Amino acid sequence: MPERRRKHRIPDSNNLSVRKLAVALDSPVLENVTIEIKEATGQTVTVGYKTIPGNRPESNGNKLWLWEGSVIDWSHPDEGISELITNNDSAGSFTMSDLNLSHKDYIIGYSVTGGVMGICASALASPPMKLLLAPTSVTLSIDTLTTDKLVISYATLRGYKPLSAGNWLGLWRGDVLPWDAPPPTEVTLPEDNANEGLATFNAQLRPKSTYTVIYFMADKEKPTQNTSVAALLRFDTS
Repeated sequence: MPERRRKHRIPDSNNLSVRKLAVALDSPVLENVTIEIKEATGQTVTVGYKTIPGNRPESNGNKLWLWEGSVIDWSHPDEGISELITNNDSAGSFTMSDLNLSHKDYIIGYSVTGGVMGICASALASPPMKLLLAPTSVTLSIDTLTTDKLVISYATLRGYKPLSAGNWLGLWRGDVLPWDAPPPTEVTLPEDNANEGLATFNAQLRPKSTYTVIYFMADKEKPTQNTSVAALLRFDTS
């Protein structure tokens, strides 16, 4: 009886080249702009802030904004009070003065561009009480990671429209900071104008490597030396 020849299935080369990557232990690390209310009176609000290491708030035109209410009024920036941070410490405190606040809720926003649409962190204050609610900031986390794709889950502030505001994300291989980084490996945009969503990088990623994702609030035509940084996510693959 003749021997039957077995048919061998030829693997799909595309399936062989794409595989999931794991994130190494003690990784990723998120660095983002955050603020808290240190003290609030009828005339002053002292804000503690932490930005991305190396940021120079005064030189980069960073400002604090204040509105009455519990939500940033994105559509009426002229109704807010703004003040330039007059020091170049990337983390510290600053006091807004000469205010006339009543016993109502107020919201303070930190802008990395100076304008309202550059606000990437906020906190609530109720003079003469200190901060009672947790501050809000732009956050990043990894949704999907393979050898040819990285999907980042992002969240901005309530009511914010990241796509219309010109927000963008950059991907670098290596441990970088935005102030002196080379051009990014890949650039992508928020998926729509919901204040949270997914952003996809279609890029080749290596095992046993370090990568940095940076979320910018503006100036996507300026991929290097961009100071509008809201958050930075650094991770290692294994």
